Amino acid sequence: MKPINVHKPLRLTLLAGLLLLTACAGPRPTVQPLPPEAERPVTVEAAVQAEQAGEYVLAAREYERLAKLTSAPQKQDFELKAIDALIKAAQVGEARQKILLINVANLDPAFLARKRILEAQIVALEGQPDLSLKLLAQAEKTRNLNPLQLAEIYRVRAQAELTLERPWSAVKSLIAREKYIVTPEDIARNQQQLWHILETQSRAQLKLQRDGAQDPVLNGWLDLAITVRENSYGTHRLGIAVEEWKKTHLQHPASAAFLQTLARPVPSVIGRIDRIALLLPLTSEYAQAAGAVRDGFMAMDSNNANPEKPLVKVYDVGADPTQIGGYYAQAVQDGAQLVVGPLGLEAIDQLVKQGRMQTPTVLLGPTTQDLGDAAKYVFQFGLPPEQEAAQSAERAYLDGYRHAAVLYPDTPWGQRMSAAFNNAWQRLGGILLTAQAYPPEQGDYSETIKNLLNITQSEQRKETLEGALKAKLKFEARPREDVDFIFLAADAKRARLIKPQLNYNRAMRLPVYATSHVFTGQGNPVLDVDLDGIMFGDMPWMLVGDGKVQALRQTLQHDWPHAHSQLDRLYALGVDAYAIIPQLNRISGENSVHFSGVTSGLSLERGGRFHRQLLWAKFRKGVPQLLDTFFKYKGQFEVDDERQTTQPPKAGT
Repeated sequence: MKPINVHKPLRLTLLAGLLLLTACAGPRPTVQPLPPEAERPVTVEAAVQAEQAGEYVLAAREYERLAKLTSAPQKQDFELKAIDALIKAAQVGEARQKILLINVANLDPAFLARKRILEAQIVALEGQPDLSLKLLAQAEKTRNLNPLQLAEIYRVRAQAELTLERPWSAVKSLIAREKYIVTPEDIARNQQQLWHILETQSRAQLKLQRDGAQDPVLNGWLDLAITVRENSYGTHRLGIAVEEWKKTHLQHPASAAFLQTLARPVPSVIGRIDRIALLLPLTSEYAQAAGAVRDGFMAMDSNNANPEKPLVKVYDVGADPTQIGGYYAQAVQDGAQLVVGPLGLEAIDQLVKQGRMQTPTVLLGPTTQDLGDAAKYVFQFGLPPEQEAAQSAERAYLDGYRHAAVLYPDTPWGQRMSAAFNNAWQRLGGILLTAQAYPPEQGDYSETIKNLLNITQSEQRKETLEGALKAKLKFEARPREDVDFIFLAADAKRARLIKPQLNYNRAMRLPVYATSHVFTGQGNPVLDVDLDGIMFGDMPWMLVGDGKVQALRQTLQHDWPHAHSQLDRLYALGVDAYAIIPQLNRISGENSVHFSGVTSGLSLERGGRFHRQLLWAKFRKGVPQLLDTFFKYKGQFEVDDERQTTQPPKAGT
């Protein structure tokens, strides 16, 4: 159980990394499908229930249906609520397109303010926090805004300030926000969000700000943060220090309930982290994949210049998942205040079943087990392929399609992918017309594709008719015309065989949606030209060629031997697992917070499971081209009409 050298050589083959991509995935819960959209009653209750359940795309659809049945100003109210739901779903492009069509002229000025606040959130998600602040300033100038709108302005402003790395401005915005919220629950959440920012600041930064603070409320918060920092090594001592702080800040708005949580911290509160344990199966069949996660995590740690950063210990948990509880206990005994890992479904489920988690933990994958009380301080962060299948359903639905066909491998993985897509698709009210399983080990999928497209039935009718007429007929097989698109579950090797066969069977123009598994990570048009036309979701790390992502590649990965391979996604998982740690309290304590990581835009769902909102690309001339151009990203792979890029730029160049 001793920590190992983090530079230990990677082991085994690339295949282990590919296996881990599926091993980390847990089954998605089965949901009851809704009737097709046209058959569903239009009610406010349905929209509200979908939003409360976290089904934001569905909620947006319901609000839009309500808007079509009403007139101003209720129409615009529903339209703006639909935009809000799309923002919560991180469907930025859809929100951007639709908000431009909302006409609030000649309505109460509060409608324009609502629109500006939503626009501010959209541009912030697009990576333009400065423009977000300008839009919020415009909204704030509106006269007679109600307290809820003013509170929302300050909430969004605080998020934009944090994105711009202006924590003290964010703190001031949250202090101002408290003037406009009244319920104890909202006040408690606001104070927790403010405190989470203070917790991430060094003692020197806190003291520097306190020396210059003139606002007594801000001064009190800074004094409290310093007091807690200096007395955190003992519950009794901390309780006395907090009581002394209260005597000198009698008028401070910090609530009694909040101060009690500081004086008597409980496991569900993630306090200051000085030691992190990283649990990975580095001597197992997944050694190479685990090494990629470790390398990304430790590269981020090496790049962190903060002198007060946590100390990281890496533990090799070996190949036996049943032993994970012992390694976890050892890490906690060694002083870990946060555990990251384990990796792999079996080890994760074993740890949850053993019930040993009493320390804040970031699991590197989802669990199929009930977390129970541990759900308060356990986070599930991984690369579950089922989540990508569900996002394919959402993307196709938002693109306006309603009738789907599914093509998937006849394997347990393929069945899970098909089920995940079907659950999400039917929950949205889409119609699944047909699903066909193909034999993954064969190279000829023509019969399966013909069955999917109803060409087999067409050929059988032709043979029957020829038999009746006793004559040969001119015949041209045509695919069915009732399918809007195909969801394809396949890896790159099989997708390169399937897409040309779809084209051959006259389905070239039929949209095909897929997951990141169709892309190897390399810009290789010679092999991937057969994928042309396929749309797929993937992480910014694999698609984006500029900005923060490229800067991190150059800084962290200049000599990493597996750049631009399938292992690259696991490296990115390690990068984000480290980057997300300072944000855990804020993300878990505030609704609709999105963290822009290299794996995706991240937000927290129920049960502590992170939701990844992927970027979308489409193969053109054998290389993926970004579809989500509203993010202002430059694609990692460029296509020239005369000449094609055959390899991605090497990391560090």
